[in-house]
Amino acid sequence: MTLTSLAIPGRWTLRAALVCALSVMTVASATESLEEALVKRYPAGSIASVATAKSALAEVDAARREAEQRFGNERMQCFEKFFTSSCLSDAKDVRRMSLSAIRRVEVEANALLRKEKAAERDRTIAERQGRASRVLDGPSMPITGAAREGASSQEPADQAEPSGRPEQR
Repeated sequence: MTLTSLAIPGRWTLRAALVCALSVMTVASATESLEEALVKRYPAGSIASVATAKSALAEVDAARREAEQRFGNERMQCFEKFFTSSCLSDAKDVRRMSLSAIRRVEVEANALLRKEKAAERDRTIAERQGRASRVLDGPSMPITGAAREGASSQEPADQAEPSGRPEQR
């Protein structure tokens, strides 16, 4: 018996099944590039600083570009095969799994950056409130014009003569 003479239900030959299995294995092994390195470098809960989060986001962009490029190449190769729809489905599944792993790292990095940004904003607000609540050393100047004029008009009245006219020499 040869490989081509064995039939699998659904009109598939063993040879066609092997070709599809090998193409899926090739697609699966090709995903172990930047995406796998990214997932190994940043396991869940490992992003703890802003610098780490920023470098992870830079690597996420590169890994996502590579995954999309790899999917485009696999898609073009699928159109050359007889079982195009099966090949495309497998390529889409691999792409979906790759992007899911990349997205997990991206979400964790963005969450840390949002948390740090909120903490910085809270520190700034607390600093402003601290400066505003400090008592000024000297007397403060009233804001309204009437209060300001009342305070300044009392000083010259004390120094003026009882007649209200300044002294002439």
